[in-house]
This record gives sequence, C-alpha cells and structure tokens, in this order.
Amino acid sequence: MSHNSGSSPVITPNQSNSIAVGEGPRGIAISADGSRVFVCNYISGTVSVIDTRNKKVIRTIAVEQYPRNIALGHEGKRAYVTNYGSSSVSVIDTDTYAVGNIMVGRHPSGVVVSRDGKHVYVTVRQNKEWLAIIDTRLYAVSRVQGLPSPSISVDISPDDSRLYISSTNPPAGAYEDALTVISSKTFEIVNIIKTEQYPSTVTVSPDGRKVYIVCLDARKLTVLDTESSSTRHFDFVTCEGKIVFGEKNAYAVDQTSKEVVEINTNTYEIVGRVPIPRAVEPYDMVLDQHNRAYISDYQGDEVHIVDLT
Repeated sequence: MSHNSGSSPVITPNQSNSIAVGEGPRGIAISADGSRVFVCNYISGTVSVIDTRNKKVIRTIAVEQYPRNIALGHEGKRAYVTNYGSSSVSVIDTDTYAVGNIMVGRHPSGVVVSRDGKHVYVTVRQNKEWLAIIDTRLYAVSRVQGLPSPSISVDISPDDSRLYISSTNPPAGAYEDALTVISSKTFEIVNIIKTEQYPSTVTVSPDGRKVYIVCLDARKLTVLDTESSSTRHFDFVTCEGKIVFGEKNAYAVDQTSKEVVEINTNTYEIVGRVPIPRAVEPYDMVLDQHNRAYISDYQGDEVHIVDLT
C-alpha cells in the first residue's frame, strides 16, 4: 500500500473544474442531496457555500477566527464550524445563513453531529484532556474528562453508541498518540488504543465495523476492527483530510502527489490514483452521489471538482 507503488493505476478524470473560494480553504462538507458544498476558509474567517449545479459560490458567511472543520446536522439545516482561533463553534442556519457562536474551549478542531441530531461533539486542543459536547436543544456545553491526551479528531458509530477520538501529546506525554473509544450513552472510556504518530483524522466506515485512523506524521493508515478491537497498520500517503466512502471503495487526498487515492476496503491497498488538476495544496474532500469529489485547496484558494467515475 505504499504511496509510490508503481502498481497503482493512474485514472484520467472525465471532468475537472475549480471554484474560487476564500483564503485558506480547509474543512469541507456536502449536503445529503449533493446540491450544496460548504467549505471553511481558514485565513479569511468565512464559510463559502457552493451551488454544485452551477458551480458557483452563492454565499460567503462570516464566522470567527480560523474556521477549521465543518459538519452538517438536522438533515442539513444546521452547519457546525470549529473556529480554531476563537475557542468557539459557529452554528449556521443553512436556510437563512444566520450565525450563532458557542464557546467550547481553546483550539477546537474536529467536529461530528450525532445521527439523531441531539449532540455535537468537538475536539479541543488545549492542555486539558477532554471533549466538548453541545446539546443542540439548549446549546449548553458539557465535557467528557479523562482522555489520555489533547484531542484532534472525532467520529461516531452509525448507531450513535460509540465515539472514536484521536489524540496526541508532546513527546513527553504518557500517551503520545492514541485512539480513545467512549460510550456516547454513559461517556465512560471503553478502550484506549495506541496509534502511529499524529492521528490527524478518524473516520468510521458506513457499516460501523471499521475505524480508519490517518496517522499524518507516520504516513500510516491504522484500521481498527470494532468487534475484535484489533488494529492493522498500512503504509499510506501524506494526508490531513478525512477518508470518504463511495459505493465500493474509500478515497483520500494525497497532498504530496496532488491526487485522490482510491483505497480497497477489503485489502486497504491503494488501487487507483486520480490527478487533481491545478491543485497547489489539496487538503480535504467530500464525495457526492455521482462519485464527484470536491477538494479544498489550502494554498490555491479554490475547491476543485474531480470526476472519479
């Protein structure tokens, strides 16, 4: 599964386009019907809303400082944005584009909404080992204590029963790099699993049986079997963004080669590569139901559209 394997075919995309957004686009989300893409402009402090039918930005929403990641909830009616520089999460009404802000703790980064829409979970990169929980009915914030180190990324199981949180410490920490499994009902820690260096993103597979942990500094992909709690490690690419799932396989952005890589979800090998035309520093991606990828380009200030079919 080496990123430079000569056996991975290069697929020529059928169609590619680029849409200018704000400065420093990073986290990206897509509506369930694929009609809207939301991208966090980290430097500009805004969120761009893209109409995917006419491939244009239809709204630029001011949030707070350094918006980093975004998640949609409530059937797409709310967007939750972590503002890394403002200790806050911006809540956007996606119909009216009204914005409210909730203080959650210093350096919020990862965000996921429960499937039932009742809670938003936010990782907080300050020197306290906890996860912020937003109650979406009251917009009250509570915290889960006792993580092994400051958290980075979070995802939730399809049945809302388990949270998977990656975290890392400075090298002197007791746990340098870990994945913590928490019950989302009792908030008790179920398991702590050591990972490779700097587990930058956590993604649960659609069936909930596997958890993909991208370890950025180690250039490794760790795959957790949720039933047996066993892990396997594979060579991987330089990737900070999330793993996304298509009908058959999974995909991720290779920042070094400026390609979308296709991952076989049985063998975890890279089985295909698709160039991202015009990309400068591709960061994160989402996929629509037609297998079109929308990729944020942090240095290019664009979102690239690449047809993966």
